Amino acid sequence: MNHYFYELVKPTKNILLLQGPIGPFFRNVAIWLEESGCKVHKINFNGGDEKFYPRNSVSFNDNVSLFHQFLESYILKNHIDAIVVFGDCRIYHKIAKTLVDSRTDLTFWVFEEGYLRPHYITFEKDGVNGFSLIPKNHDFYQKVEIIPIDENKEKSHYYYMIYYSIVYYLFMFLKRNKYSNYIHHRKTSLIFYASKWSLALIRKIKAKLIQPKFIKKIINNEYKPFYIFPLQCNQDFQIQVHSNYHSMKSYIFRVIRSFSLFADDKSYLLIKHHPMDEGFNNYSHLIKKLARRYGVTERVIYIHGVPMPILLRKAKGLVTVNSTCGLSALIHGLPVVTLGNAHYDIEGLTFQKGLDRFWKEGEKPDAELFERYRSYLCSKSQIKGSVYYRDFRLNIN
Repeated sequence: MNHYFYELVKPTKNILLLQGPIGPFFRNVAIWLEESGCKVHKINFNGGDEKFYPRNSVSFNDNVSLFHQFLESYILKNHIDAIVVFGDCRIYHKIAKTLVDSRTDLTFWVFEEGYLRPHYITFEKDGVNGFSLIPKNHDFYQKVEIIPIDENKEKSHYYYMIYYSIVYYLFMFLKRNKYSNYIHHRKTSLIFYASKWSLALIRKIKAKLIQPKFIKKIINNEYKPFYIFPLQCNQDFQIQVHSNYHSMKSYIFRVIRSFSLFADDKSYLLIKHHPMDEGFNNYSHLIKKLARRYGVTERVIYIHGVPMPILLRKAKGLVTVNSTCGLSALIHGLPVVTLGNAHYDIEGLTFQKGLDRFWKEGEKPDAELFERYRSYLCSKSQIKGSVYYRDFRLNIN
């Protein structure tokens, strides 16, 4: 059950969809909204948008500087009550949010990949991630009732995502002349992505050949005590907008330096590459250079392809910027410290005294507090499913 959906559709409204994720997700959302009695409008910004949402939609293909005026006019003409987007940091969505904030007759709603990944979708009012309105007050959760969580896992939709990406960027290319003024939040070259995905596949195959012995050591408790530092995608808005340094390289420097100065000299640091960043970035040279500089060459290990659950069951703790891996670590009862703006950075859940003290003073989260927090999160903002599942139907009953 997602409480925000009830607030969105009651009373019946005119709802405007802007950009959704690659694939048919927003088309499926529109079907559900229409079945709930709403009238749905859609603005497309490129050929990929148009491919996956061709019906009852209009195109915006002018300069971005004209979008505020275009949107304001469209809202007035069609009596729009609410705007729904996927991700709140894209340039067109930021303009829409500014417009909503200047009016009292509009609301702003945001889908995002689930906080409890990979089996949930996030849906919140006004913003997600660092802009989320989820309370960060320890005392607030003392009154929250613990409810059973659906632990059934959804099937992986990784290959759907790859397929939708190919189709999306292909149609973006084919209709590039129609949408020549469009500004995308990532690179748009299909050749660029094809080359990066090919490199990622090679690295994944290589990791599968190299990692089994390492994984066996972890499972059999034959490895040294270790902390996990999961990297995030460097161009992700979580880093670019919702963090302090805006670069994974800066965080790698900060964590290795702190680890060398303040961690027990018998502990190891496993820096885990983000699975979706394979082929795009490789920090091997930087990590080796920093490890040599700070005298921890043997204790800082850069890993690829090791499943996170295996690491979480054996680790001493987890360092993160603001990744959803932090929530996974809390589920496993691990000490966690966040270096960016994370919605779960709450006293009693995460370490509040800074990275340097974390290595020796980090404490396990309050298990009951976390269950109350997770119950609130699931009931308020999480929907079971994946945005990349082709036949996904919203179900909040």
